Amino acid sequence: MTAPRTFALLIALIVLTGCGDSNAPAGRWEGFSQSAKWLVAVRLQVDKGNVIHATALSVSVDGASLPRRMELTSKIKASLIAQWPMAVEGKIDFKDNTITKAGGYAPLFVLDPKSRQMTFNFYAGGRLTERVKLFPVKTFASR
Repeated sequence: MTAPRTFALLIALIVLTGCGDSNAPAGRWEGFSQSAKWLVAVRLQVDKGNVIHATALSVSVDGASLPRRMELTSKIKASLIAQWPMAVEGKIDFKDNTITKAGGYAPLFVLDPKSRQMTFNFYAGGRLTERVKLFPVKTFASR
């Protein structure tokens, strides 16, 4: 192999290595958010190898009365716990503290490395609708 060709191959390797995603930090996060229009409950587990298990449940509460909102809050939190054993695993990409679906581009979760807090980006109707703060937990809530 000639020197220029070897140099070009080395540069290409460095560029490709620099573009690769890094590994997301392993851990568990959980959060709940309520706004004027939405209730959103989220549970996330990140395993080695950029594999996640996640459950995100939402319900529109636009115009709901306070008693109805309270009822729906109880239901969504109970449903999050009940549905967790069926959470599907998925591959993700992790770059610049952002988790996206493998090969995707929409940011799903964003990590604050200092606090280890995650933010879940909730999309409704194809638009970013809510940002839900998730906090690191050792074990998930069971009730």
